[in-house]
Amino acid sequence: MIDNLITMWFFFILIGFTPLTYRALMAIDFSKIFRRNSTWQIRFLVSFVSVALAFIIAFAFTIILERILAIVN
Repeated sequence: MIDNLITMWFFFILIGFTPLTYRALMAIDFSKIFRRNSTWQIRFLVSFVSVALAFIIAFAFTIILERILAIVN
């Protein structure tokens, strides 16, 4: 029961933080790093990095939640 709840929280955090990290990363000016007219590459990279960061945040939250539950039980 608790494992299902933790998994559900993982997906909620992953889905919630993906657009937040995407918006935050779009504030960075990547056009200085990439070549001219490479907008789809920038968007792809930012999308990939935002999903990866959201995954790390969600994973860290679930690990912390599991450790707290292990201490309480």
